[in-house]
Amino acid sequence: MSVIFAFLMMFCLVTICIAVLAIPVMIANARGVGGGAYTAIILLSVFGIFFGITWFIALIMSLVCRGDVFIGDELDKLEKLSKLYKEKVISKSEYEKMRAKILRD
Repeated sequence: MSVIFAFLMMFCLVTICIAVLAIPVMIANARGVGGGAYTAIILLSVFGIFFGITWFIALIMSLVCRGDVFIGDELDKLEKLSKLYKEKVISKSEYEKMRAKILRD
């Protein structure tokens, strides 16, 4: 019985450690951080197992690094809208109104 209890305790401890180490990665993912910064955050978070300070560096990076401002769909909408305006299909006021709506969402 004590072996099972020890195994469950070890399993819980490992699960909690993994969850804590994943916090910077989850924050960076939610903020849209990508590229080299995202890779650095993952590596620093994993190295946090061995060197605790790297986890704090990963956490700070995940909070400081900026994500992509425009994600694919919004960028495509802005390009199409700009094309419509340049081709004079829509007026300047319509363009500004639609552009503001896309940027707001």
